[in-house]
Amino acid sequence: MSITESDSNTSQSDVSRRYGAARKGMAPRTQRILIFGALLVAFATTVWFTISLNVGRLEYQDVGYTVVSDSRIEVDFEVTKDFDDTAQCMLHALDDSYAIVGARIVTIGPHEGGGESDRSNYYNSELLTEYRAVTGIVDSCWLVD
Repeated sequence: MSITESDSNTSQSDVSRRYGAARKGMAPRTQRILIFGALLVAFATTVWFTISLNVGRLEYQDVGYTVVSDSRIEVDFEVTKDFDDTAQCMLHALDDSYAIVGARIVTIGPHEGGGESDRSNYYNSELLTEYRAVTGIVDSCWLVD
């Protein structure tokens, strides 16, 4: 038993009547516009998150230290913050067994500047110690309201 061409057309029309006409896909131009729009939104979102996470950010790092005497050490460090912010940093002097032999909280007030590179400044602070220190570090920094 073979299906003739007229039977094939009849089955196509039966299917069309039962389920509706076959849907056509989007035009290629519409697809390109939608893909470009989605990429543009993703890029804009990434830029927004990057900028919003970096604004108001506080960073710090040790630069060096100088053992002045058995009861004194100087700690050099860098702090990156917004110009109008006030930060405090906890400095520690450590002995050879990593015990804290001196500590100091340093307040860093607002400063002048205009560009992104002006957000970073270097500081030097002296700590008094109970015993001879072998290193000086910045333990932590935080913003003060």
